[in-house]
Amino acid sequence: MTPYTSDHIPVYIRSFAGALILLAVLFTVIGCATSQTVVRKTTETITQATRDINRKIVLSDEDLKRKVGILEFENNTLPKAQNFQEIFYSSLPEYLNGQCQGIILSNPAAGGLLNELKETPKLNSGLIDGYALAILGRQLGLNAIVTGSLEDIRVIEDSQGILWTKDTLHLVQIFIRVEVFNTRTATKILDSTVDRRIEVDDLDYQVNQDAEQIQLPELDETLNQLLIDIGDRICNVVRDQPWDGYITEIDGDRYVIPSGTNVGLETGDILEVFDSSRTMEGVGGQRFFIPGLKIGKIEIVTITEDRLEAKLVSGEDIKKGSTVRRK
Repeated sequence: MTPYTSDHIPVYIRSFAGALILLAVLFTVIGCATSQTVVRKTTETITQATRDINRKIVLSDEDLKRKVGILEFENNTLPKAQNFQEIFYSSLPEYLNGQCQGIILSNPAAGGLLNELKETPKLNSGLIDGYALAILGRQLGLNAIVTGSLEDIRVIEDSQGILWTKDTLHLVQIFIRVEVFNTRTATKILDSTVDRRIEVDDLDYQVNQDAEQIQLPELDETLNQLLIDIGDRICNVVRDQPWDGYITEIDGDRYVIPSGTNVGLETGDILEVFDSSRTMEGVGGQRFFIPGLKIGKIEIVTITEDRLEAKLVSGEDIKKGSTVRRK
């Protein structure tokens, strides 16, 4: 008796079976991708909710707004992306002011965007000098300073699909780095690189491979998507920090601090004063402030939108540069 083999199955049945198998594979791939998207969004929502609850528990000054300054983002790529710096210079502050309720951007007329700096201060190693930024930030009443750069734009090929459905895609990949420095310690509280890919057609791929400047209609949209990701990261990491103020001037028996009603302070608020005179040196010449002990208390007696004066309640030998926190 002749063994029963696949050759005995009618061609149309074999074709139908093959189609079912292909559909099953495709639905599996699509289902996995959809599930991953749902899981990612759910995880982000839960993480954000947990973070907000944790702030209310840990931070007694969660109602005070953190003041942030932004340096113009640099373009470190050989191919110059159109409108990169313009988009981030104008749109990032707009996004943070509109979408991050816990922080405010410094007033441009009073040094906003740190526009008095001609360039970002750097050490001999080429690293950003966080200590120099913190010194300037304290004078402006800032809690954090943001800077960043367009690190790379790559024109690449990528194979996608399965089996005989594989296809070669032409892509432009963008890498942007963002750094956030805390003015109380001069330490870096965020150092993150985000990236996005843009699919381009064959003609754009060839043109951009040979060009010194990336020119794509989709580039501005992609940069704006990156801006949202970066804005959210900045918002979260800054809001996780306690509010700090800095005594920048002593006028007779009055202590002057460049913070005011715009961050949520009021006349009569008691501010605890901490020593901030000690520093330490790290690797590569970096310097940091060492948070010191509480040395006194002061009370706000007069206040404007971005400036206050306080009188001594207790303590002695309070000096310029001391850090304050609301009691």
